[in-house]
Amino acid sequence: MWRGRCAPGISVAALALLAVAAAAGAAAGDPDPDDLERAFPIVEPDHRHTKLRLSEQGLEAIRRIETPIAVVGVIGPYRSGKSFLLNQLLSLSCDKGFGVGHMRDTKTKGIWIWGTPVEMDVDGSKVSVLYLDTEGFESVGKSNVYDDRIFALATVLSSVLIYNLPETVREADISRLSFAVEIAEEFYGRVKGQDVAFEPAKLLWLIQRDFLQGKSVQQMVNEALQRVPNDNGDRYINEVNQIRDSLAVMGNHSTAFSLPQPHLQRTKLCDMEDKELEPLYVKRREQLKQLVSSIVKPKIVQGRTLNGKDFVSFLQQILEALNKGEIPSTGSLVEIFNKAILDRCLKVYREKMDSLNLPVPVDELQKLHEMTNGEARILFDKQHFGKHHAAQSALKLEDEIKEDVLCRCTETSF
Repeated sequence: MWRGRCAPGISVAALALLAVAAAAGAAAGDPDPDDLERAFPIVEPDHRHTKLRLSEQGLEAIRRIETPIAVVGVIGPYRSGKSFLLNQLLSLSCDKGFGVGHMRDTKTKGIWIWGTPVEMDVDGSKVSVLYLDTEGFESVGKSNVYDDRIFALATVLSSVLIYNLPETVREADISRLSFAVEIAEEFYGRVKGQDVAFEPAKLLWLIQRDFLQGKSVQQMVNEALQRVPNDNGDRYINEVNQIRDSLAVMGNHSTAFSLPQPHLQRTKLCDMEDKELEPLYVKRREQLKQLVSSIVKPKIVQGRTLNGKDFVSFLQQILEALNKGEIPSTGSLVEIFNKAILDRCLKVYREKMDSLNLPVPVDELQKLHEMTNGEARILFDKQHFGKHHAAQSALKLEDEIKEDVLCRCTETSF
């Protein structure tokens, strides 16, 4: 092993030039892949800004985590202060933390994480909490479907989902929760004795405003979730009312919190220290940190916690499902979770059918097919995920079995 001398064929002058170049690169801000004290993209928009694709930078940072992972995600409208809020929760300045819109040219695109997780004790176990920043919805030049994919992915990945809203809760804000509600209804609770695929995120309504007109923020959220009269049978109002009903059922999985404005001069927030901010804001911010810590739980998928490598695999699965088709759907998620179960059911069917030495009389083939098909369906009914959309997976199983038995029919005598 070479120590303390120039490597053969490389002059001292050349080494000096390499050192200068390396120093210049560092000065220019080239990211060090081993430096985890920064934000990383994990999901980015494709070139058409309609679907999402993985970013290896952030995935590699996550893969290094060996302890169970929990995720605190922040979602909300474009330019609503999500990145600044995350920096405040992480006790980071704007120049070191997530990029803040008015500070940098590069605003959040897709989904980003802070590279160094916050270690917390949750029910006596060490948990690595990742903080996740999302591209704001309602900005110019993007489709609603793209926003839905961002929202849906953050909903599925997060343990705590902070819905960051300025001033009040609008009907459009409730409407946007349709996918989150559908996921919760599809996967939460036990279905025919089985464990859920994954629990829905704890929803934290964060309302940033100074005056609540004598109401608590929880009262404001509760009122926003009350049914709206719909005497004319308006379809949109009916859909939002259904979401309201579902959110009311999920009441034990949501909470509300208010945060006053930190300062009137919002564009100068990044230059201010705590002593310059509104004292009530600083107090409430610390209370918010405590609240998040008290409700965060490790991400559990199919009955087990996820470490870094497991979490990346889960992200890959979910992204594949959300990118499937023109719009993201809960049905696609159900198909992803039921895929392994379908494969097991088909294996049971095929192994039993393979016990026949073809060719055989068709009635004998039909008799074994009916018995074995029934066993495969019973196995699927016991193990499948999803309360409402599993029918699609069941049809897929039926089609695969039909194709298999048709192939066998061509090999037998009649």
